[in-house]
Amino acid sequence: MEFVLADETGQKIHATCKRTYIESKGRILTVGAWRYIWNFQITPAGGAYRTTDHTWKMVFNQNTAITRSNHLNDELYLNLTDFQSILSGTLDENFLIYVLGQVMDCGDVENIQCTGGKQQKKLEFTLSDINDSRLPCCIWGNLAEKLHYAISQEDGMVTMLLRFAKLGRFRGELQISNAFDASQMIINPSIPEAEAFKELINDDEKTLTSFQSNEDSQEDNNKQVDQLEKRGQRDKWLLFPTKSIQEMITSTQVDRCLVRCTVYAIDMDWAWYYFGCKACNKRVIKTGTKVKKLNGKEITTHIWWCETCKDSVFEVSPRFWLHLMVSDDTGVSKIMILDKVANGIVAESPEKMLNGSWDEIVLLI
Repeated sequence: MEFVLADETGQKIHATCKRTYIESKGRILTVGAWRYIWNFQITPAGGAYRTTDHTWKMVFNQNTAITRSNHLNDELYLNLTDFQSILSGTLDENFLIYVLGQVMDCGDVENIQCTGGKQQKKLEFTLSDINDSRLPCCIWGNLAEKLHYAISQEDGMVTMLLRFAKLGRFRGELQISNAFDASQMIINPSIPEAEAFKELINDDEKTLTSFQSNEDSQEDNNKQVDQLEKRGQRDKWLLFPTKSIQEMITSTQVDRCLVRCTVYAIDMDWAWYYFGCKACNKRVIKTGTKVKKLNGKEITTHIWWCETCKDSVFEVSPRFWLHLMVSDDTGVSKIMILDKVANGIVAESPEKMLNGSWDEIVLLI
């Protein structure tokens, strides 16, 4: 059993109790309670997912004694990490951090098949601080369902405190997520640090935006867009600067931008779809098929190789991969869009358009 202990000054240290002593030592250490502890070991702290920056950690043994204390203090001892420090990319990713922000845009809870066939709930959203710095976030498991439910029940602003959050990268982009069961989430916390956000409730530029996941139907997407327009909320794409095609072509820096243009053709020299692994969403290559008879019927199983998972996989799905010819008043260009964006443009899903076909061929759309 693992603990994070704090003294009266707010200094924290990691503590661990072996399974042998959980009944005698661990059960008296309830969250929020103050205790006297002595006769314990001290060892160097190290490794990944460290809960404190203390050089040492405590280890309970059979001689460790724990007694009750009359001290009362409900202080959370928050060591909030400012967004600019996170976005700078200079923080040590081995340490878990505390983040507090306003939920700005949120998708739907998705069921993701992880390695080993286990299903996990995933929720993507963005956190904003009072300076409008924004952090991409992705939380998993029960926390994803908890936050999504809270957002569905709130008409106004939603703030979130995530304790022991993990700092990592996804496809090269910094991202905040929960560290397994170690992370703790508090929605709309009643703490002084969250009061500053209440002044922003009536600010149209800081309202919550929701967006549909890839699996939603076009009809549902249209309904939600209408709702967002009525409420004066903005789409998450509008967070990026608008550029013309000429400005995009002549740019010398890697950047995200919004380009308003007209699609005048689809480059059919390229395939318009690919098959992706359901576990990691990366492209797979078909390696063969297996046919067996079951109750007199032939059952065909398609076998694919996933380079990311380094394994043969059987659960795949078609994804959009469109190469579009676009133009505006300043010029023409070719852009490639993948499944998440293409689903908002093409009325039908790839599955429906392929109608059960597993062929890796180019079809007209």
